[in-house]
Amino acid sequence: MTVDLSVAVPARDDGSHLRRMLESLLSQDCGGCSWEAVIADDGSEPPVSSSCAGLLRDSPGVRVVRLEPARGRAAARNAALRECRGDIVLMMDGDMELPGDLLRGHLERHRAGGCEVVMGRCLNAWRESPGRFQVWSDSRGMGDRPAGPFPWRYFATGNVSVVRRLLEEAGGFDERMTGYGGEDTELGYRLHRMGARLCWDPSLTVRHLGAETDVVTYARRMVSYGANGLPYMLRKHPGIGFLLGSRWVEPVLARPRRPACVFMRLLSRALVNAPLYRLVLWWLRLTGFPRFLYTYISVGGCMLGLRGRNFE
Repeated sequence: MTVDLSVAVPARDDGSHLRRMLESLLSQDCGGCSWEAVIADDGSEPPVSSSCAGLLRDSPGVRVVRLEPARGRAAARNAALRECRGDIVLMMDGDMELPGDLLRGHLERHRAGGCEVVMGRCLNAWRESPGRFQVWSDSRGMGDRPAGPFPWRYFATGNVSVVRRLLEEAGGFDERMTGYGGEDTELGYRLHRMGARLCWDPSLTVRHLGAETDVVTYARRMVSYGANGLPYMLRKHPGIGFLLGSRWVEPVLARPRRPACVFMRLLSRALVNAPLYRLVLWWLRLTGFPRFLYTYISVGGCMLGLRGRNFE
C-alpha cells in the first residue's frame, strides 16, 4: 500500500505525554492522504506497547519497534526511519501535541514544491501563564520569523518533515552521538551539504507538552552537550567551528591571531566561569529576567563543557 507520509517518533518513558501525543495523532484530518506512524521505544519501562496498549489496539496504522537495552535518541530515530514507507517522513518527539491538520499541512507544503525539508514551530509557552524560561525558549532559533528558508544550524527534530530519499542518502542520524543534543543539528548540516532546501513554516505549530523543564536542568543539559556532542561534531565537521561560542574556547593565541579574536577569547574566559555561571543561575531562578541571561546560560554552558568544566 502506498503511504504518503510517515510519522517517526522516538519514545523513552514518556508516559502520559506520549499517550496525549498519540491521541492528537489519531484525530488527524489528513484530507484523504494516507499516513502511518512508527514509534521507536528506546527501552521504556513499562514498554510503550503496554503503557499505550489501549490506543495502539485500535490503531493499525501505528507500529512500535522496541530497542532493548536503550541505545539513545539517534539510534531510536534510525530504528523508526528504517520502518517508514512514506515518501515524506515527519520527525516528531513523543511529548508534542499536534493540531488536527498538521500532517495535511506538512504534505501540502512539500507538494507545493521548492523544499525538501519543512520545519514547523514547537511552542513551549502555550499555557495560560507560561514561565519566563518557556517564553525565552520560543524566541530561540527561528522564533517568530516569517515563513521562508532557514539556516541548517536551526534544524531540530520536534516537528520537521524530510523527503525520505534524502534521509536514506544521508545515512540517517549518527548513532555515535549518544548524549544530550546535537544529533539533529549534525544531520541538518549534512542535509544542507547535500543541497537540500530547508523551509520554515511557523503555521505548522505543535505544543511541547514537556516544556516544564527548569533553567537549572537546562543548564546541565547544555554543559553535557558542550562536553560530549558538540566536540564530536566539531571534530567530524571542522568547518563549523563557530557553533555556540566554540571558537572562543581555543587557546588565546591560537590562529587567527587577529586582535578581535584574541580579545574575544580573553573576554570569554572572564565572563564564562563556574562561579559567575552559578550566580547567574541563582539570579534567573529568583527573578527570571533579564531574558538575555538565558542566552548566557545556553552558550556559557556549552563553553564550560567544551573546556571540560562544570558549574556544580
